Amino acid sequence: MRHGVRFLAFAIACTLALAGFATADGIRLAVDNDYFNFWQRPDERPDFGYTHGSELIWEGTGAPRGLSRMAPGWLGGTDRDGAARLQIRVRQAIYAPWKLPPDRPYGGWLGVGVGFRRETSTAHREAILHVGVTGPPSQAARMQRYIHRRFGFGVPPDWSGQIPYEPGIAIEAGGATLSFTRGAPGGLMLHGGPMWRARLGTFAVDARGALEATAGVHPPLPWGGTTRTPGAASLYLLAAARLDVIARDELLDGTLFRRSAGVSATPLVPEMQTGIGLRVKRARLEWQITRRAKEYRIQPVPHTYSSLVFTLER
Repeated sequence: MRHGVRFLAFAIACTLALAGFATADGIRLAVDNDYFNFWQRPDERPDFGYTHGSELIWEGTGAPRGLSRMAPGWLGGTDRDGAARLQIRVRQAIYAPWKLPPDRPYGGWLGVGVGFRRETSTAHREAILHVGVTGPPSQAARMQRYIHRRFGFGVPPDWSGQIPYEPGIAIEAGGATLSFTRGAPGGLMLHGGPMWRARLGTFAVDARGALEATAGVHPPLPWGGTTRTPGAASLYLLAAARLDVIARDELLDGTLFRRSAGVSATPLVPEMQTGIGLRVKRARLEWQITRRAKEYRIQPVPHTYSSLVFTLER
């Protein structure tokens, strides 16, 4: 466990050092939790499956030239058409069984990602290298126990059988394209297009395809990109239909290099997302609702959770 903490601390320190070379262009904080299902009574909101997640994403320009040269060629471009930006992510995810005895293991992931993102007026592309840890160094058990004690959610669960410590690494590539726009600037508008993502690594081997759209007054681009009318207030709806093709999910299948508890992940998992967003000047707040199909065969029911997403642009 001590090795896992040191590994992650070193990765975070290196990541923050990279950020010091660039100028911040934007920051995004997303928090996922069943407790944000505000249409349900508090005592009816689930606390199972993907029970909590948080991710902080920082983007900046002006990275050292040697680092910038590491960006894949398909992310290149000039300042005019959207130069590749340095992107840094820190993410924690917490998973719990639906019923006891555990129908899936308790599990946690804590990791950092470093890569590049390029966005133009009609598309975006990104490539990210992820490193992180499962098991006690992920701090998932400690975080869930803190949340249960702090907000009175009852006795914290027993994490003694959680997925054990293992370092993980993966390469992620993804992108989206603006395929259609309807409406007139200054009035109601609709943007939409396809999105894709693929990950290959020790903790995840999967791919995603989706169709995403935003509609409203001055809506942002479908992939959550920069609002197309800077400085204008925006009120909008968002929607997405996605399909995940999963070959490996460590938080379900168990660790790769040692024996651990696990269940076989469902190979095809569809999900739907809807939400509403508000933008004032450079700040944007979204409430998103995700309805995800069963991720493994004996999962009792599909899962619905909500997210609060705050974005601040430069």
